[in-house]
Amino acid sequence: MNKSYLYLMVVCAVLNFCTVSEAQTPNIPQIPQPLHPSRIGGSSSITNRTFSNPTKQIKMGATANDLLKQAQAANPYYGYGNTPAENQKVNEARIRMQMANDPAYNPSLRNATANRNMTHKNLEILLQDIIIQENQRIKSSRQTGPDYKPDKSPSQQTMAYSKALDALKDMLTGKRNISLADAYFLMEDAFGDPYLNEGEYKKIINQSVQFIKKWMTQNSLNTRDNSAINYAVQQFMGKEIHIYETVQNTEGLPAITTKVHKPFLYDYIDYAGEKDHRNYFLTKCLATGMGQCNSLPAVYLVLVEALGGKAHLAMAPQHALIKYPDKDGTMRNYEPTSNWVISDQWYLEHLFITPKAIASGIYLTPYNKKQIIADIVLQLTYGYFRKFGAADHHFIHEAINLAKSQFPKDNNIAVYFSYSNLYAYQLAQVMRKHSIPTVDDIARYPEAQNIYKKWVINEQKITQLGYQEIPEALYETMLRTQEFRGQQQEELNIDGKVKRSQFIHIK
Repeated sequence: MNKSYLYLMVVCAVLNFCTVSEAQTPNIPQIPQPLHPSRIGGSSSITNRTFSNPTKQIKMGATANDLLKQAQAANPYYGYGNTPAENQKVNEARIRMQMANDPAYNPSLRNATANRNMTHKNLEILLQDIIIQENQRIKSSRQTGPDYKPDKSPSQQTMAYSKALDALKDMLTGKRNISLADAYFLMEDAFGDPYLNEGEYKKIINQSVQFIKKWMTQNSLNTRDNSAINYAVQQFMGKEIHIYETVQNTEGLPAITTKVHKPFLYDYIDYAGEKDHRNYFLTKCLATGMGQCNSLPAVYLVLVEALGGKAHLAMAPQHALIKYPDKDGTMRNYEPTSNWVISDQWYLEHLFITPKAIASGIYLTPYNKKQIIADIVLQLTYGYFRKFGAADHHFIHEAINLAKSQFPKDNNIAVYFSYSNLYAYQLAQVMRKHSIPTVDDIARYPEAQNIYKKWVINEQKITQLGYQEIPEALYETMLRTQEFRGQQQEELNIDGKVKRSQFIHIK
């Protein structure tokens, strides 16, 4: 998997950890809850004290911030007495200074030669990743012995994908009712071996919806009010909540029992799906109670839809989030990975969103239902790439164009990422066919040169829309944070891949 895509899951993992000072609470009746540690204000003089530590090692029980401070010991922009939020700000200031002097992020410093070298470098990295994936795919599918049979044709192999694409297309053209729950399952089932079969999947959604409705009623919330519905789903996903139910005891008399729903958690183990692509999936999140920034927003959207409410998917750089309208029609942001309501300004400041990206609408713009279906179509193509490479170019083109048709402003950045993947796969195939050693040798082969030109034009479109990768220094810092949280999860023996019920009965 190329690193630019890996940024997606690292950002999601860190958003689940970071301190958010701009958090807001929904404008509806509050149920008393314990304070989140990052909400407790004030400071103590003890934070400015220094202690003797001859070995300079971080001791058992250290936090991720402790490890980051140790890693940044030689960095003058970090202060040991600072809070995590303060250190985050000064480090971002350092990164922005680096960006101002880096041609990769400051176009005014570039020249034609630098642009060409940077483009070649990006393409070479992508091609290397593709070749590794292709070799792994060939190795895993190779068979030996007397029972060996040739591989099926691409059309036979991808029949499940074609059926899923047809069904999603029917939703977008009015031949089939739009259902986000159905759309997500179609996409995941096409990849194969989902954590839940269709019956189990619908049962958990229905069970969740009935629980949320009863919780709303018992807490005097209007089950038809959109703000209340979104608030209830946020509580259901982010906190431990309970309802009371009347049952018959062994003597046939009425008795009160408590039913608890445990909160969803972030799964740091293989969060990027490198070992198992299904770690992206909604079915995995529902089955295990643990997910990441692709699956957690999907759970949110499906639950709000089933409750008759309204919520939107939106994108930030390498990240997905939820937007929903409050009672006044103001659009609010919700971060399912950390159970926070975060302002647009926070995303602008912390995820390096360019003014051009906001102007083009690629980030923080709410998707309507059809556009969410289009995003699911693009996820279908990504699963196809992971499983079959670019075996059927026509299928991939059809899927990308179908998704593209739902964005009249031509501002879905994932569409162009998908095209880049397709052109890179095609170029890798042509280079292998003609034994072309490097990207610099492409010019001597017209077939390869034509694909390369398409790739360059597509990359230019991505830049025009305002996309830029996260700075290397910030990426490395976030990666260290994520790795620490993954180690914590393993040490606590929390397995996010085991099916478990989030519902608990207390008599």
